[in-house]
Amino acid sequence: MQPVPVVLFATVVGLFLAPIYTVPTLPGWLLVFCLGFGSLLLRQHCRVTAALLFLCFFLVSNLHYHDQFPVRHDVIAIDALAQKVEITGELTDLRQLTEGRSWVEVLIHSVALKGESLPLASPLRVRLYLDEGTDQLLPGDIVSCQSRLRKPRLFGTPGEFNWPRYLTSQHVDMTGWVKNIDRMTVLERLNRFPGRTVVQWRSRVAATIQSLMPEDRAYLVRALVLGEGRVIPANIRKTLASSGISHLFAISGLHLGMIALLGYQLLLSIYRRFPRLMNWNPPQRVIPLVLLPLLLFYLLLTGDAVSTRRAFALASLGAIFVCWRYYVRPLSLLASLAFISLLVNPLLFWQAGWQLSFAGAAGILLWQPLWQKLGNNRISLIRYPVQLFFVTSAAMLATLPLVLLNFHLFSFVGVFANLICVPLITLLALPVGFLGLLFYPVFLPLTETLFLVCGFLLEFVLLLAQSLSALPGMGGSYWFLSFWQYLAVATLVLPLLVFPQLTRSMMSRLAPICFLAAILLWQFPLPQTEPISLTMFSVGQGESMLLRNNAGQSILIDGGGFYSDRFDVGERLLAPALGALGIAEFMAVVLTHDDLDHRKGLIFVLNHFPVREFWTGIPIAELHDSLQKALLDNQITVKIVPTGWSRVPAWSVGTLDVYNGSTVGSSKNDSSLVLQVNINKRDGVLLTGDLGQEGVLKLLDEGLTAPVSLLKLPHHGSQFSATDRLVDHLMPQFCLVSVGYQNRYHLPAAQVVHYLRDKDIPLYRTDLSGSLQASLTENGWQVKHLNQGFFVDNKP
Repeated sequence: MQPVPVVLFATVVGLFLAPIYTVPTLPGWLLVFCLGFGSLLLRQHCRVTAALLFLCFFLVSNLHYHDQFPVRHDVIAIDALAQKVEITGELTDLRQLTEGRSWVEVLIHSVALKGESLPLASPLRVRLYLDEGTDQLLPGDIVSCQSRLRKPRLFGTPGEFNWPRYLTSQHVDMTGWVKNIDRMTVLERLNRFPGRTVVQWRSRVAATIQSLMPEDRAYLVRALVLGEGRVIPANIRKTLASSGISHLFAISGLHLGMIALLGYQLLLSIYRRFPRLMNWNPPQRVIPLVLLPLLLFYLLLTGDAVSTRRAFALASLGAIFVCWRYYVRPLSLLASLAFISLLVNPLLFWQAGWQLSFAGAAGILLWQPLWQKLGNNRISLIRYPVQLFFVTSAAMLATLPLVLLNFHLFSFVGVFANLICVPLITLLALPVGFLGLLFYPVFLPLTETLFLVCGFLLEFVLLLAQSLSALPGMGGSYWFLSFWQYLAVATLVLPLLVFPQLTRSMMSRLAPICFLAAILLWQFPLPQTEPISLTMFSVGQGESMLLRNNAGQSILIDGGGFYSDRFDVGERLLAPALGALGIAEFMAVVLTHDDLDHRKGLIFVLNHFPVREFWTGIPIAELHDSLQKALLDNQITVKIVPTGWSRVPAWSVGTLDVYNGSTVGSSKNDSSLVLQVNINKRDGVLLTGDLGQEGVLKLLDEGLTAPVSLLKLPHHGSQFSATDRLVDHLMPQFCLVSVGYQNRYHLPAAQVVHYLRDKDIPLYRTDLSGSLQASLTENGWQVKHLNQGFFVDNKP
């Protein structure tokens, strides 16, 4: 048995389970030594050796993963300050983003608060986001500015992208924000920084491209030629993703391979003109090595992306093996590179770029016997489209589960779009753009012409993508699934992916097993058994809750929302969380009141989940325009809740009552809808929206006769919401509150927290515990918080 597949599989399994369970360090490394030594002693026994190697590298990956997250008390102390500090350090990297924004990475040597220096255990790597301009900054500059530094942290919702882990993989310790470049002072410029020249050249090329053509076209050229995919506006990115061709604008192995192919053909024609060279060594042994500096230059120029780095490493190893006349199976070479990269940086395992690049390459190699056989003995006019179709299909099939897991988006038209767009970009636009780069220093007029031609071709590709995705049923569709359902998709894909490598008998055994396993996995998560559960999602300084019963009914109450349009709470937090919890449709979506931090996240949910009814306390015409559009586009029935208490007869478990206390002149907050659920004479839930003092007092005057054992604090725990009067009247067992971490409103109010503590009533907070899930059991309410994707018992 080959050792590479065994150790790679062991590493993948170890990393996958590492966030859930940590092996103790000293016993773990001792066990690794014993297992490694045992595998050497028993190397003649293949199966025993394979088992020992598996256990050994399983432990190595687990231990290595946790080494990536050292506890830095200086970072914790700076984050706890929650105020601006003065920082000084060396700029190491910068990237352009959309709308003129950018980020810079600074290696911080000095942090001061009000003139007093703060202790640092070692230099901090900080990523600063700038809203305007970085033209005057270069790697190697010593800069100083003021910013509030934050330790990256999760919101704490199911299915959430792990942003802190991603930044850790980039060796970033903290993040900050600076309004514009004028707020940063350049203290010194150090020309010794190796990437300074590359960044200068890239900036000049980008400025030239931007001056030659319309803005959107220039962004596409910059993405393809310079690897600046982040500058593409969100609407164009969405179009490219919906048509399944966004990968063509993210520099990867495909682009590096085409550059290598074009370079090889050019050098081959030159090499053959010199008989001495032909007599010295065959061109296929020499030219690949000569091309490596060119590929390295392209790698550095386009930002040193993970997928491009992987392709360059493969090309380097391939060139060396060819030069040595050493044959290695492509799949073994790919597996070896994947294993080595995970040993060097185990956090790459969770990066979408790493996953997709290796999965796509593996899919193409697994289907190699198929597309080579189908392409043989055909005229070139037919052979190329046939091979391209099967290569594209193999890559899309291999990456399908990962695309759904990371982006929740599937494009039905992707295969056909790639059949047209891959040749246009790889054979025309990319070579033309790359030639523009080569001629830039020596012949600017020709460079400008080449960039213009490249821009024209890319605009044609964009128009084609728009046309294809606009066809009925052909646009990209969002799929929000549970982890088990993503695993089911992967299980279904497996036999389709490996069948060219298997005999017919092996395939006949594998296919039914995978099919049955996929059906079983698709059933998870199982329906809840508790009569009532309330999930309070951690959505920052906003509010969103999910009310469910064991009859399968689900009601979403509010959707959170930020003032910035750059982060859609509905798309980034709510939808993945709902998919992870197995929510397929809603009996109703409720807007307690039309404030941004309750409304904005609902738009995406209304557009991408089946919703039977939408409940609100105000007329449709008074709702925000975005809500009105979503309701109209999706033909959702709107129910205006009448004033006073109303019972919902469709609710199957216990009773559900909705209260609308709005009157003429009431504020938005005091017009919040209130929901009350009761199961028995002892337990009930009261959800109070953003009621202020006037609204709470009116609610108490209306009468709350049913018991309330779980209370959602009004208005995020504000001291101006008569919380004490409400608690004194209800005497709940538990309280919940949704607030943002270190929010500027200082909610929940200290007075409210102290009051509940004096009353000995536990308070559960999303800013401290992440998403909360309260389930009604035979012993009363059980409150859990999210930990590594699972809800576990929580103490306030």
